[in-house]
Amino acid sequence: MEDWRPALLQHRLRHSGHTTGAPTALPMVRRRATQALTIYVHIPFCIQKCGYCDFNAYLYGDHLAHTYLAALEREITHAASKRPWTEYSVLSVYFGGGTPSTLAPTDLTRLLGMIGDSFPVQAEAEISLEADPGTIDLASLETLRAGGFNRLSLGVQAFDDDLLDKLDRLHSAAEARGALVWARRAGFLDLNLDLMFGLPRQSMTAWEASLQEAIAFTPTHVSVYGLTIEERTPFYRRQQLGKLALPDEETQAAMFERADQLLTAAGYVHYEISNYAMPGWRSRHNLHYWRHGEYLGFGAGAHAYLEGYRMENEPLPGRYIQAIAERGSAVRMSECIDRERRLHEGLMVGLRLRQGIDLAAFLHQYGVSLETAYAAPIAELTRAGYLQVTAGHLRLSDHGRLVADAVLSQLVAAEAEAPSSSAEPPT
Repeated sequence: MEDWRPALLQHRLRHSGHTTGAPTALPMVRRRATQALTIYVHIPFCIQKCGYCDFNAYLYGDHLAHTYLAALEREITHAASKRPWTEYSVLSVYFGGGTPSTLAPTDLTRLLGMIGDSFPVQAEAEISLEADPGTIDLASLETLRAGGFNRLSLGVQAFDDDLLDKLDRLHSAAEARGALVWARRAGFLDLNLDLMFGLPRQSMTAWEASLQEAIAFTPTHVSVYGLTIEERTPFYRRQQLGKLALPDEETQAAMFERADQLLTAAGYVHYEISNYAMPGWRSRHNLHYWRHGEYLGFGAGAHAYLEGYRMENEPLPGRYIQAIAERGSAVRMSECIDRERRLHEGLMVGLRLRQGIDLAAFLHQYGVSLETAYAAPIAELTRAGYLQVTAGHLRLSDHGRLVADAVLSQLVAAEAEAPSSSAEPPT
């Protein structure tokens, strides 16, 4: 049988050496007659794991991937059989990883077809696939597009071979450019690029060059992330040994601001801390998550949030496969998200959005007036220039977005001290 994979990917595979019980009480959750739902599918395989990555990802092997696919199919079938799902409408399906494009496009489209046959996916749903340059070619992209995928998210990170090498990325800048051209030829109108700043020895000039090149390809969406050093990663160990030279915090903040200037000038709307989109092209999948919507998750380590419960699958592929074989489900943890936790999460995800939190909508959804319950910290952070209350919305200021984690931490700390009598549960 002909190998579908691009020559570069085949070469790398050949030389890599790798072929609880839930509480009984439900929290109060407001529901509509037809509830919006999204679906996430986790493909945990990569050709090489980058030194900064702490995601649930593992090296690709043919046998493991084949067994994993069979388990995914069984999990999807099992979940679909548990209830009719007629009260839901699926507005997006997202294949993430890992690197989903390490799998054959026919396998990916078959999984997508199973989901479409099993759940009420809207005809106009957003169907996204994460992919890395070097794992795709024109033929595979055409197969994916014909099979129902309509949004592609490419992990470009930089248009600079030296920086890509420092990140342990396997693709080159030329391969990234080629993948973008192929994506358009294959018919992907909705196209996201991931870019990273704050990289080892990255200059402002190099950052601007990557931004300008990304803009020149006119993607509908650009995600801009600062490099974070997580424990238990090779980058963390290098940093501890003094072998990882990163731009200082002031330079990284300037890089973030420069990205905002260039992308905004090019017509992109900065709608979430790390995300920019052309008008009408915001990620529906991510917006649903940031608005605290319900979702299903399939695959190793995937999460689901449904009817007030959050569930987490076994993260290790081997354990996931075994659990699916034994019971059709790999859920290892199920917890009831109570009112206080929902409030906390609603506050955290809502402030990530550029428009911020609609105070009236928040009161309706969570039964809490933020202006009353958090009057003191909101006033303090507003005076300091980190928050703004305008047109009925609580939002981060431009300065606040640069230190968003610290601002959110201060609000969460205030929440922990807030008296429980400050608000009534929703009815």
